[in-house]
Amino acid sequence: MGRSIRWLLAAVVAGAGLYYWLFIDNRMPADAHYGLDLADIRQLADSLPGDKPSQVRYEKVMAFSFPGAAVVSGDSWRGTDMSVYAYQLVYPDHTVVIDTAMDRSIAKPDFMVPFYDDDAYARVQQAMDRAAMILITHEHMDHIGGLAQHPRLAALLPATRLTDIQLANTDRMKPAKLPLDLFKDYQPLRYQGLQAIAPGVVLIAAPGHTPGSQMVYVRQADGQELLFLGDVSWHARNIETQRERPRFVTALLIREDRPAVFGQLQTLQQLAQQHPKLLQIPGHDAGVIAALTLSGALQAGFLP
Repeated sequence: MGRSIRWLLAAVVAGAGLYYWLFIDNRMPADAHYGLDLADIRQLADSLPGDKPSQVRYEKVMAFSFPGAAVVSGDSWRGTDMSVYAYQLVYPDHTVVIDTAMDRSIAKPDFMVPFYDDDAYARVQQAMDRAAMILITHEHMDHIGGLAQHPRLAALLPATRLTDIQLANTDRMKPAKLPLDLFKDYQPLRYQGLQAIAPGVVLIAAPGHTPGSQMVYVRQADGQELLFLGDVSWHARNIETQRERPRFVTALLIREDRPAVFGQLQTLQQLAQQHPKLLQIPGHDAGVIAALTLSGALQAGFLP
């Protein structure tokens, strides 16, 4: 065999190995672990006095189009919808907003952003003006951008519950920018593990996708339970198949702690098997949102 053929074969093998490592490899790290006790979460959800929310509503502000292989390792390269949502918890006399999408100036609609709803974004902005509390699942622009770019951000700070870890990692928000001068006297939320934040609502620290990543558990007045996953899981398939985002996304683009997220996906699958009535809501899965809307668990459109 000639030297050139050997070099060619070596290059092919090396390229195949690199492709596998970047796009397909999904081996569960040995140190993947994440503890979550639903009994403790339920107890905390009942620990604060007052009425629990009666409705959970949402606005679909925009959608990315990603290759499936960027969402679930080993999937095809066919385009996959990555819808961006904000949520509104409706109490008898007030509302809570979870995540805030991002404005058009950040989204810059193009082939990767085939859909943007200006009216929906305006409703999210107006809902923040009225909200008694604003919660952010993590630091990325499509979740915190609407808050960061809000023209009346200073007036929203009393209702905003950013965590100390989220504020310490504002670089993860780019290209959204949080005007930190407004936060010089701001007291961020500090907690470890679990934190009851409102009647029926518990924050669950889940660092991994970002340092300040957290899930939000909601128990409604009628007993319905929902778990907003943020971007621990982009699509339900990440949990169902136990396949993380590929390494070229997690390591090269978003600097994710893969062992931490693997542990969370493993725990979420176990939780789904043991508690099927707990509705898990991934960060960007339009199919899940459509099914929950059809069942009546979610209602489309924020209250005016």
